[in-house]
Order: sequence, then structure tokens, then C-alpha cells
Amino acid sequence: MGLAERRLLHRAEMVTRKAARLRRIALERELADYATPAQRLDLEATLDRYPDGVTHELREILCRRVAAREVQRFPAIGRD
Repeated sequence: MGLAERRLLHRAEMVTRKAARLRRIALERELADYATPAQRLDLEATLDRYPDGVTHELREILCRRVAAREVQRFPAIGRD
């Protein structure tokens, strides 16, 4: 593989990563709208209707948000 091909592949990879990052940021913003426990439970019930392979990214974002909230509520947890 020549230098030109490597540069093209590198640029394509960078564009793909940026697009994925922007998509993830937009998804996190949309999920932030589900702020109350009732809204989150409703969303989780909807996600339960689909396979984990389809919903894993959504579930991961929701779990991270819950964990971050718990750290804010109980900052001493997990510290030695």
C-alpha cells in the first residue's frame, strides 16, 4: 500500500470517528431530555422490547448518567 492510499485511509478514518463522536453527542443530548425517574423507566420499558444488540449504546449512556448522578449524591462512595 502506497503513501497516497494510507493517507486516504487515515483521512477516511478521521472523518468516520468525527461523525461517530458527533452522533454520540447528539444521542446523549436527546437522552438527557428523559430527566425524571418515571421518564427513564418508560424509556427503559420501551428499550426492553428490542434486542440488546440494538439498544446497548442507549442503555450504556443511561447507565453512565445514573452512575454520574449517584456520584454527585454520594461523593465519598468509591474513595479510599
